[in-house]
Amino acid sequence: MLETLWPSANPHCPACIAAQGAGAHYFDKVFAPNAPTATIAKLISEDLGFCSRHGRVLAADAKHAKAVAQSFRAATERILPLLHQSVTDERCERLFFRSARRCPACSAEEAAAAKALTPIRKRWMQTMEPLGTVALLCEPHFQMFTAQLPVEPRGHAIRQYLDVLAIANQDMERAPDAGLPRALALLGYASVPHQTDALQRVNGGDAHMPIEDILDNPDVCPICEAMGAAHTHWLEGLRWAVENEAAGCLWLFAPCCKHHVFDASQLGRPDWLARIAALALSGMAEQSRQQLANIIRILALADQPRPSWYKPRHRRRKASNSTGLHLAKDKRFVLRCQGCEAEAVALEQASAAFLDLMHHTRYRNLLAHGYGLCLDHLVHVLPVASPNLIRPFLGQLHTNRLEALRNALADPSGAPGRERDAVRRFRGWSVAHQHA
Repeated sequence: MLETLWPSANPHCPACIAAQGAGAHYFDKVFAPNAPTATIAKLISEDLGFCSRHGRVLAADAKHAKAVAQSFRAATERILPLLHQSVTDERCERLFFRSARRCPACSAEEAAAAKALTPIRKRWMQTMEPLGTVALLCEPHFQMFTAQLPVEPRGHAIRQYLDVLAIANQDMERAPDAGLPRALALLGYASVPHQTDALQRVNGGDAHMPIEDILDNPDVCPICEAMGAAHTHWLEGLRWAVENEAAGCLWLFAPCCKHHVFDASQLGRPDWLARIAALALSGMAEQSRQQLANIIRILALADQPRPSWYKPRHRRRKASNSTGLHLAKDKRFVLRCQGCEAEAVALEQASAAFLDLMHHTRYRNLLAHGYGLCLDHLVHVLPVASPNLIRPFLGQLHTNRLEALRNALADPSGAPGRERDAVRRFRGWSVAHQHA
């Protein structure tokens, strides 16, 4: 029976556990008294600091304040000379055109997860049996597990994982409340830093302010605020979709990445979360089937016989489900997280609106009296800004901001909160909407 594939009633992905352990001690390690400042400063300057989730943790950490100030001051000094260089200058390539910019803390967690997967992969390759810890892996770490497998073993592993997903789907159909912990474990929910105080619950009356109205705000990056508003709008749409089940529009808003599934859990309704998790499981299963079909095509092109694990997909009509966990009339599946999609669209729209406003003297003056941009969004808009007008203006404005930050960080008796300001200046996050 399929249930024998699941070795534990309380599943815990071993890679998630390793990632959590690495994340819990990351700041203690890199900001230890004897740790070299130059190493973390280089990472901060190349990756533009820490993501908003880890940045909030660091900003609230008083015990490492001195080391944080030293590291961000050194990182600021590395970035300052680049703001007036041509964006095509070789020294600017890592800052402006780096395609794989990652939060250093997130990278450390991924490295710990990869290290934990190595012995699991080795043991599985010796037997390829469906029992064991492979069935416990969450979907993101399962993808990491299969990425280094040869083609045919990869297909064998995906075939087994499809059975694991089938178990989870069966459990969600029979008892959504009882099956929800397993579904969330498969989604990687457990590896998300749970900071419920950092995520504001959705408020239907929250108004979105146009970007031109917050250019002179001294406390926020206007693009961060626009993305925070988009996040709130997405959550409101998700709430509407799960409330109005008959509309069949959940797939338009449903998340499938672990971070946005966690954000959806902050809506405070376990029954809604069960529907969201069930749809995400269906999307994961469909994506695995597509990967499996691609492997079969690769083997066929190589004149390899069909492997023993191959099972043709039988399409059959599913019975309607009174719980509404599966949308029987809707054949679409979530192959991309709609929360991530909403953020990507918001970033491009807000950046375009910001650059349009910067063509007008009035709005440039407003920005000059405001906070400006966080470095993450400055690096995003600077290469596409007008080289004769907007780019020199933004470069000079943020040179002044960074010089003031550097001086504040260098002052031993600096104002309290300067470390938090430094963390926010690099990667930024929304204040009004508190997007975790």
